[in-house]
Amino acid sequence: MRKLKFHYEMQLDFSGDVYRHSFALRCLPKETCTQRIVKLSCSITPLTSITKSWDAFGNPMCFGYIAEAHDYFSFRVAGTAITNSENIDSGELNHLFYYPTPQTTLTHGMEYYLKLAQQQRDPVQKTLCMSDALYHNFIYKPNTTTTQTTAQQALDQGTGVCQDYTHIMLALCRRCQIPARYVAGFMIGEGATHAWLEVYARGHWIGVDPTNNRVVDDMYIKMSEGRDASDCIVDKGVFFGDVKQKQRVFVKVTQEPLE
Repeated sequence: MRKLKFHYEMQLDFSGDVYRHSFALRCLPKETCTQRIVKLSCSITPLTSITKSWDAFGNPMCFGYIAEAHDYFSFRVAGTAITNSENIDSGELNHLFYYPTPQTTLTHGMEYYLKLAQQQRDPVQKTLCMSDALYHNFIYKPNTTTTQTTAQQALDQGTGVCQDYTHIMLALCRRCQIPARYVAGFMIGEGATHAWLEVYARGHWIGVDPTNNRVVDDMYIKMSEGRDASDCIVDKGVFFGDVKQKQRVFVKVTQEPLE
């Protein structure tokens, strides 16, 4: 069990004014049996009222609208989570997690990984075996993929970031008939948001982080989950204005003493 203090900021800078800006945010860590949110604050600028709801996968969402002209948009989320990976998430299995999506479809290049998986009988061991092989054959390299890159494109070029590792693993697990879901969140340290997967085996969900080749533990905070990254987009919006935009993200997670 750990007590984790988190701070997350995202800012969009526009090259000119935009207006009539509608947005939907998945930026709030969710309450689960493995994490309890004991403090939480959220601020959005320019100031506007927000409506809170949940999407089809139970992820908390914030909706809002800014009518006035503005040349930036930002939000800040901070709080404290009590994490405990010893608790078992035996939540309902959505059968959508058995099937590939356009971003998690592999048609070639997976034979080596599937052959390794065939040597194991347990779904978790199959997953860990493939994750270990991917970790040693795939190169973490920022700015070589985009949010639209598919698992096949990333696997073909052999480089990518945590989203790509996760999409490839989702494709491999589902090919092995192991239900798996994409998870977006934070882990201890500074930088940006992180992604990993959870597989449903032994009657509950088990997190695996292929980017770091490890099982997910108390050092992670879950923000959202879905079929792939498109279900976990933090900021989705529509606005009027012919502008270019630049995004800046900062995440910091530190451990505090348990009281």
